[in-house]
Amino acid sequence: MGIQIVSVVVGADCLHSAGIGGALEGVAAERVCGVVCYGVSGEVGYHLLLSNLKSAIRGIFGSCVPVTLIPQQLLPGGGLRIDIYTLEQGCEVEFSELSGVCYGRMHGGSLIFIEGVAASDFTASVAEQSREVFGRIEQILALHGFSVDDIVRQWNYIGSIVGYRGDRQNYQEFNDARTHFYAQGQWQRGYPAATGIGAEGEGVIVGCIAYRGEEVYPIDNPLQVAAHSYSREVLIDSRADAMKSTPKFERAKLIQTPLGAICFVSGTAAIRGEQSIEAQSVELQTERTIENIAHLVSTENLERCGCKPYELRYAQLQVFIKHARDYEAVRAIVEQAYGQVAVVYTVADVCRSELLVEIEGILTANI
Repeated sequence: MGIQIVSVVVGADCLHSAGIGGALEGVAAERVCGVVCYGVSGEVGYHLLLSNLKSAIRGIFGSCVPVTLIPQQLLPGGGLRIDIYTLEQGCEVEFSELSGVCYGRMHGGSLIFIEGVAASDFTASVAEQSREVFGRIEQILALHGFSVDDIVRQWNYIGSIVGYRGDRQNYQEFNDARTHFYAQGQWQRGYPAATGIGAEGEGVIVGCIAYRGEEVYPIDNPLQVAAHSYSREVLIDSRADAMKSTPKFERAKLIQTPLGAICFVSGTAAIRGEQSIEAQSVELQTERTIENIAHLVSTENLERCGCKPYELRYAQLQVFIKHARDYEAVRAIVEQAYGQVAVVYTVADVCRSELLVEIEGILTANI
């Protein structure tokens, strides 16, 4: 399944069809499957910036296209990065909209991808925001005969992820809400690949991909304990009676379609077993993270997990860096490891306060 990405970086004040359209000249509208934007909203406010982006992109492509706005500072120079995802010829995508949320369906309706759904009120509790967002996702899935356990990839952006509201840690409260949402499914093919990462502000934003095909493989990593099997000791909450749900995701998820294989690598950090490495060195943490991913997607590990031993190619990586000052050090290590792979660097808190960097990725292979 071939994926191409066309990128443009603009100022946040250039959100109109002419400003963005010139940079995207030549992009085949009929092959566009989604748009992902990275940048902070500043004085504009998240919801207004998202509305402006959607209007501008609809003006360019002439229809509803899934648009996800990730409120994280772009590195190295700030601004707003817009990534246009296009599929190889032969892939047909049909777009729809429900209650203001745009989504696409492809492969005869067996795959559905939903743009980043933002809670309507970022001042509400993480639990309230999460319930709203998951409810809107569930509506779309149910409308097309999908169940929650058809989700194969999920992106979770949580404002102030390691912060607290009262006596509840934001990430733990999100995990509790996710566990409640997932309780509807059987998860016989494993949980989704997922990223739970920090974001500017206090909002909850979730996007996902669901797939109903037969060839779906959860990929675990012998170097790491499965996140959904973490012990209570590594989960954080100040209340003695807290639910303390584990993060429900697999280290990666591979799906095989008639057009090829695609592997979603979850947000990965310098964790071995279930413990973060002790060194507060961004260089060492980056190296350990890359080692984790290399082992995860190796032909030997894919075969161990029941997959064909695909020679996967990196289509895209995103690197989340806790401190902007560490950008150059992280970039040098990432470029040495991955060469010319398209990489997005942003500033974001990782889900554990001691972690300084996290990496996620999309890999593909032809059948």
